[in-house]
Amino acid sequence: MRSFFSAVQLNDLRQKRKHKECLIFLSGPSAAEVSLSLLRAKDIIAVNGSAHYLIDNEIKPFIYLVTDGRFPLQRFEEFKRFSTESCFTFINQEVYDSAPADLQAWLNDHCFILKELYKREKAGPLKKIRYGLFCAKYPSVIMDVPFSRKKRLKGFSKDITIGYCNCKTVAYAAIQLAYSLAYQKIICAGFDLTQGGQRFYDRRGEATMPSELSKDTQKIIAVLRFMKEKVNPPVYTLSTVTSIPYDIIPLIKDDENQ
Repeated sequence: MRSFFSAVQLNDLRQKRKHKECLIFLSGPSAAEVSLSLLRAKDIIAVNGSAHYLIDNEIKPFIYLVTDGRFPLQRFEEFKRFSTESCFTFINQEVYDSAPADLQAWLNDHCFILKELYKREKAGPLKKIRYGLFCAKYPSVIMDVPFSRKKRLKGFSKDITIGYCNCKTVAYAAIQLAYSLAYQKIICAGFDLTQGGQRFYDRRGEATMPSELSKDTQKIIAVLRFMKEKVNPPVYTLSTVTSIPYDIIPLIKDDENQ
């Protein structure tokens, strides 16, 4: 039986942080341009296959995060290696629920499980009432839920133990996790959202998992703008080629963070 990441576990993890700043190491092409010295100077949150690059360069991720249920099923040996060689591993409900019973047992023993506050982002009057009551009970969760079913709800959780708000990309879950861990600065590497959704670690000729990031770019940017306006977390980007406007996630240089 699964159990979700708790307040006690969050407080314990805060005590185990090694640095005051973290770097979310994502999969966009610009991630490969980040200096190894910077990667060694921050707590790293790695996602999906990005952990491969870190581990090959003898950099141990502080957190390994996966929110795509396909990844552990299609690449279990890689997932197991990345999890084992990271300090802590986080997955979401989708990853756990998508796994067969024997894998669920392994995930329970080796991973923290994050609760998704919603799976579908379409809004509507019933959701507006439901989430209005939910946010009144849990003020650490901020949501905008339109009446129209044609529009999409947006949210941000300041307390990951309550759950996190979805946004078509693992990066958004990582930002909420980093915010909950109270990092003074959250730096994103490889948060590019460029056309084609290329991953810097994919190799030509090898089977790759399809990416829908290009199709979802504008939806993601809308949620990131909501995050900036309602929460304004200390999030920055190292990407010099990105679809995300710098007024939402400001650009900083690699050498400013050594």
